[in-house]
Amino acid sequence: MPNLILLNGSSSSGKTSISRALQELLPVGFLAFSVDDVFSWLPMRWHNSEVGFQFVPQPNGELPIISGPEALTIMRAWRRMVRASLDAGVRAIVDDVFTDPGQRDDWADVLRGHDVFLVGVRCGLNELQRREKARGDRGAGQALWQHGRVHAQGSYDFEVDTTSSSPIECAAAIVAALGLRRRRSTLDGPGA
Repeated sequence: MPNLILLNGSSSSGKTSISRALQELLPVGFLAFSVDDVFSWLPMRWHNSEVGFQFVPQPNGELPIISGPEALTIMRAWRRMVRASLDAGVRAIVDDVFTDPGQRDDWADVLRGHDVFLVGVRCGLNELQRREKARGDRGAGQALWQHGRVHAQGSYDFEVDTTSSSPIECAAAIVAALGLRRRRSTLDGPGA
């Protein structure tokens, strides 16, 4: 069993729901950490700010999130908080969105020595946009911007597609894949 199951996918792809389903299906306890939680920790002045996180609407309808210097520091710190939890003996499921260049490399550096199972959570763009609109807590265009970027930083140990599969079906597939693993996994940089 890995120390960490790392889920990467676009906003609204179902990562958090898969994480909750995994907690129920896995034979041992895992804590869930979500990149979305980090936003609630920030001072309000860093929301939609050049030093924090800023959404910048584009003419093509995309809504990128731009990470300023404080945001980048916080995200690096968050990854190290996850590492500290693993070092203390906690098993974890983390959901993240790999949009910043070098993000996967930083995870690889931080998680060196730990058994990591990296899962790509895919979803068709039309379905992502439908979910984004239905949620009401995401800016229109985030899915469009993330869709082409989030899976560009390398390969995975396993992938699921939530376009037509439920979170519980995806979690069951991940658990089955973990049962078939023949070797310990590590996240050793781009394309590992």
